[in-house]
Amino acid sequence: MSVCNTAVAVLPKIVSEEVVPLVGIYFFIYWQLHGKKAVASQLENKIRAEHLIACLGTATLAALARFELPLEAVAIGYAALVVACLLAAWLTRLQVFLYQALVLLGVAAFRVSTYNFYQLHQLFSSNVSSAVWTIVLLAAGVPVCLTMRKNAAQTFTGPRWATMLARHSEQPMFFVPFVLMAVLLALKVTPGMITLAWGAQAVLVFVLALWAKERSFRLAGLALLMLCVAKIVLWDVWQLNDPTAKYLTLIGSGILILGVSYLISRNREALREYL
Repeated sequence: MSVCNTAVAVLPKIVSEEVVPLVGIYFFIYWQLHGKKAVASQLENKIRAEHLIACLGTATLAALARFELPLEAVAIGYAALVVACLLAAWLTRLQVFLYQALVLLGVAAFRVSTYNFYQLHQLFSSNVSSAVWTIVLLAAGVPVCLTMRKNAAQTFTGPRWATMLARHSEQPMFFVPFVLMAVLLALKVTPGMITLAWGAQAVLVFVLALWAKERSFRLAGLALLMLCVAKIVLWDVWQLNDPTAKYLTLIGSGILILGVSYLISRNREALREYL
């Protein structure tokens, strides 16, 4: 029995040591194929072998993250791959890495939703910190996407919906972590403080959106803030039995709304162009 346990413990390490070199091989082959200027056939124009090799390299890294990292940290590995692919797309101006980042974005969101969020009820669990780190890493990809969009030096090919998504990659890269954070707050914060937590998130998003000068981001922050107001009027005032939570929610939300109103009044001229 001890021999079997030792073999089970050693086997993943052996497998990882054999798989890791494949990543470098895949990307080396991709770079060699990409550097060739030979005329490709019509089939290769549709599905280029070099793109398949690049996808194999990234998929191998994702598989290593899935089987080598602790279960609660798998989503962090996926999010790190998203940022890595975005940086590769920005530095090399190769659209294949941007498409990979968008696919991995969905994979990371699915992992957080179906595992980390599901395990939040467990005591002494690190799923909360893992979910937060995943969301922060995904949000870190937004400035990279904005930089690529401002440069606008890349022509995208493929289906119309895919090229549209690639040209505006900052939208899914923002809204996925935005929604995930709102869901995490709803699941983990005490019921009496959910509205206040959402209001704080809305104000933070609105302030960052002013800096990024992105209309959809500001509207998302305002929409979440309006949701907080509606929740206060339709639910919190009538359902919260704890007077302390009720008054803190009302006072805190009022302060946050006043803060947003002040920011809007101070930036009225600039916001006319974007809102």
